[in-house]
Amino acid sequence: MELFTAGDESQMEVIKQWIDESDVYLLILGGRYGSIEPKTGKSYSHLEYEYALSKGRPLFACVIKDEAIDARVKTEGKEILELENPQKLKEFRAEVLSKMSEFWEDTKDIKITITGKLSQLMKREELVGWVRPSTQSNLPALADEIARLSRENAQLRNQAANGNQEDRINGLTFLELKAILEQKGVLDFLVENQLQLNNFNQTYGFKAETRDARQKIQELQLRGLATESKRIPSYFVITEAGRVFLNKYDSWKLTSKNASLPGAEKSSSTIV
Repeated sequence: MELFTAGDESQMEVIKQWIDESDVYLLILGGRYGSIEPKTGKSYSHLEYEYALSKGRPLFACVIKDEAIDARVKTEGKEILELENPQKLKEFRAEVLSKMSEFWEDTKDIKITITGKLSQLMKREELVGWVRPSTQSNLPALADEIARLSRENAQLRNQAANGNQEDRINGLTFLELKAILEQKGVLDFLVENQLQLNNFNQTYGFKAETRDARQKIQELQLRGLATESKRIPSYFVITEAGRVFLNKYDSWKLTSKNASLPGAEKSSSTIV
């Protein structure tokens, strides 16, 4: 807002352009309605939200709890309340809460909500993302990581093709560990959630929100395949042993598929 002067007609046009160029719209709604746009009588935040909705942008909101407002009034005074347009704030708040939103009391709640929602939205293929030119220096390191993983994947495929699957993963062969995970009912869980779990930067991960998910995460921790994120408590990421297992699992699936093709030779060692 500090980029514009009062009544600047170009202000909303610039805001619309920012929203058009964004993949996701996030609203953090506190106890104030915000600066008013002269022509509509609505706050700029309200107009932004409505514009993002009209454009079909993926969006979510963090809305302050009433209890948090009351607590802040006790420490900071009534100046933090919306005294000029309380009814407009009430209507805007009701509109926001009718769609994807979560409550917050402090910045920790906001950080957790943003991390969780973005990790869900990142799965949407139509979201292209954006990388600043200043971050391009990270590309060589990323290319090296991709090359290393490609070499590791090729090596594992060769080992699988030659029937050499005796390399140990936390003391167990691949087939032994696979059998245990299947017996415990966590193999499909690991494979289905590997995108969220397999994050080598450990900036986010998988959040076990149900009892069943927590039990499965605990089993993966017991086998040394998952661990709690270093950045965000209660979020989990895969370990190096977990990555090795998933690479071997991909190779095993490919070998099994090729062995079942018409004309392929089958032997007693073929896994089906």
